[in-house]
Amino acid sequence: MLISRESNRGNFRLALSAAIATAGISVALSFVSPWWLLTLPLAGLVFHSVRRRTLRRLKLMDFPFPVEWEHALSSHVAFFRALDENQKERFRKLVTVFLDEVMVTGIRTDADETTRALVAASAVIPIFGFDDWEYSGLGEVLIYPSAFNDEYQTDDSVERTTLGMIGVSHLSGVMILSKPDLFAGFANPEDKRNVGIHEFAHLVDKAAGGVDGIPAGIPLDTAEPWVRWVGEELRSTRQGQHHIDDYAYTNEAEYFAVLSEYFFEAPDILEKKNPQLYQMLESIYRQNTRSFLSLTRTRRRRVGRNAPCPCGSGKKFKRCCRRKRKRPPKRSKG
Repeated sequence: MLISRESNRGNFRLALSAAIATAGISVALSFVSPWWLLTLPLAGLVFHSVRRRTLRRLKLMDFPFPVEWEHALSSHVAFFRALDENQKERFRKLVTVFLDEVMVTGIRTDADETTRALVAASAVIPIFGFDDWEYSGLGEVLIYPSAFNDEYQTDDSVERTTLGMIGVSHLSGVMILSKPDLFAGFANPEDKRNVGIHEFAHLVDKAAGGVDGIPAGIPLDTAEPWVRWVGEELRSTRQGQHHIDDYAYTNEAEYFAVLSEYFFEAPDILEKKNPQLYQMLESIYRQNTRSFLSLTRTRRRRVGRNAPCPCGSGKKFKRCCRRKRKRPPKRSKG
């Protein structure tokens, strides 16, 4: 999503080539009819069209980072706090570009600036180790006031087990996230659960052509052992695997998404419990999360039982997001 000098030059060359080709076609056709020369201005339009997004992103990256977003990242996102200043600046730029290009819309709830910043953080964390990444096809993230059911209902009278989903068919290009569960995912950076990261991990997976647990860009020397590992895990009885959420064993896609949460929430525990699994995820995401996230544990801020819940519900923490952690494993529609 970020524009480097190299990518900017590459985009300029592409735009220039497209414009020259368009102009060449106009000139060639003018030998058939001189009226075709009237289409020469199309070359300029083609050049601008190819350059437009790159130029907009360059301009965005120079804007001052909003204070509300900075406060949200510093207060809620342990991953952001663990970065050095250069890395934080890159994180900010990725957040800025993401929120400029993807709408975050509240459905019967407010999608305030903190909510928008946490959605963007959920998107940036999984791809932070990639030099160049695009969430192609994602146009909007819908924020629901609570978990929902298969008919997207949030009434107390129905069983609501879905905390987030990526859209399919008529909802293609849309993601849905439960607002309190989005906040709860960042409230405790060690509980291995973060519905925002979970759903964006599905999009990393989907970029390879399908949501099948084999993510885009997986190194060749990791792909074979990863596929073999996941297959063996899903066929196992899971004895001795209690440190992994049971929902991971639903299918290959959910295994990847759940382990992604684990990798970004509690990498030190994952590496201790299963070094081989940690190393494969390190290779997939091109990040050594244990090396810097474990350093934040001693200074992690705890939320008191009677403190206001960080999700913004207005309830006490013990009666809101803290209670959710005692519930059965979450459900996500990938």
